[in-house]
Amino acid sequence: MLNYPNNPTGAVCPAAHLQAIATVLRRAPHVWVMADDMYEHLIHDGSRNATLAAVAPDLAPQVLTLSGVSKTYAMTGWRVGFAGGPAGLIAAMAKIQGQSTGGVSPITQAAATAALDGPQDQVRLMQATYAARSARAAASLAAIPGITCHRPQGAFYLYPCVAGLIGRTTPAGLNIDSDATLCTALLEEAGVAAVHGAAFGKSPYIRISTAASDAALDAACARIAAFVDVLA
Repeated sequence: MLNYPNNPTGAVCPAAHLQAIATVLRRAPHVWVMADDMYEHLIHDGSRNATLAAVAPDLAPQVLTLSGVSKTYAMTGWRVGFAGGPAGLIAAMAKIQGQSTGGVSPITQAAATAALDGPQDQVRLMQATYAARSARAAASLAAIPGITCHRPQGAFYLYPCVAGLIGRTTPAGLNIDSDATLCTALLEEAGVAAVHGAAFGKSPYIRISTAASDAALDAACARIAAFVDVLA
């Protein structure tokens, strides 16, 4: 499974890296790849993201590419996605979906078609907005003692390392022994919602969404800074 730009880190995958993966896959025709390209258009600051299907078209029989309108077009609640891959696999997927869901409503399909076929000016505006928000919030978090945070290359998440906060104690007496405990403390004592890195298999990190207003992000970062400042 490949997910680039990545959730939760915001990392992108350059073509050279995918070429290296393709070299291995050519020796393993029994291995299939599911490429989740949901954030493919949300790229920051001139970064370049590649996809396996484009880099290695000869591997088409082994690659299933997934995308949708949830992120690029801010249509998360519409729940519309699409996939491209080997005809046999797509046919099997259609059979399963036809028996397990009621299908996507015509109104939702029409809205997704309008988003995909219509003007893309708003996508480019969102690109620039997310990049600016991520850079701003990343700088604010990186200035907090005990937290390190890099600027992501895509998507709309920050994934700061909070190793410097592990082992400290909150004013309420909670010992921060993990990123999960930290997220609980941030929610209960600072009013900031974050997802613990362990949920993604990588600790001690936390995931913060930048799909919010500048004011909300500034307030969240200020609350985190104030929370850290009073840790024992």
